Amino acid sequence: MLKEKSVLIVDDEIGVRQALKRGIHRQFNREENRVSINEASNGKEAIALANSFLPDLIIMDMRMPIMDGLKACSILRNDSKFSATKIIMLTCEISEESAGLLAGADDYIIKPFDIKTLLIRVENGLFKQRAVDTTADIESDGVLTKNLFVECWLDYEIARARRFQHSLSLLMIKIETIDRKASFLSKDREVTALLKRRKSDLLIKWGENTFAILLIETSADDAILLAKRISWLAKKSPNLAQPSLGIANLEGSLTNDLIINAEHSLAASICTGKIVLNRLVVNL
Repeated sequence: MLKEKSVLIVDDEIGVRQALKRGIHRQFNREENRVSINEASNGKEAIALANSFLPDLIIMDMRMPIMDGLKACSILRNDSKFSATKIIMLTCEISEESAGLLAGADDYIIKPFDIKTLLIRVENGLFKQRAVDTTADIESDGVLTKNLFVECWLDYEIARARRFQHSLSLLMIKIETIDRKASFLSKDREVTALLKRRKSDLLIKWGENTFAILLIETSADDAILLAKRISWLAKKSPNLAQPSLGIANLEGSLTNDLIINAEHSLAASICTGKIVLNRLVVNL
């Protein structure tokens, strides 16, 4: 028998909370997919409740009194015990999408939402999480291997981006450590710590001294900002050389193949010493 899943609904409008509760109960509380639901009317209440029962999924409005969803999401994401908790943000403005994702949300829904679409997201978050076990396809610190990423993740995220008309970017980084005496493991750990950003992003070990980050629901402009930040952080480190950074974006790509486009962009970055987006040099 499967363990019952728990959902925390956070919204200052009681009507929204009731609609979500009814939809989730109708969809999942039968057979093996059992779901328990708790409610909160603001971010402060949500954090207190989450600490009391550790929800599997949080559906949270972005704009609320006392504490808004952005601050609450950021606080939860900075607490390691919520690392496995999925967070879906509700927002009335599509322009607020990036703010929610940068705060650590895994997904977002525009209000007024279509309940069928939201329930699909809930089902994916609760019952269709891909197993990331300690196998030969997982590097240390949860970094995916290239093989696992290509076989199990890439097509799913591209299809999801097209279906919901979301941006999707692939950032490739070639970065070397200056300390020749350091072990390969310690080198990778330092680079991994530099590259880790949002819980929803996938970090992949691409090859020797080369990593990739799949930036889910991230525009080309936001991907460039992240690349600039990585470059800036590398400059501050005495142990890291200046990285080469190539970006492919699904919307602006010259080809639908993100990998080919990102690899070409990385090769151009190695040659020019600049950040390259879809094979075009970005002005720093």
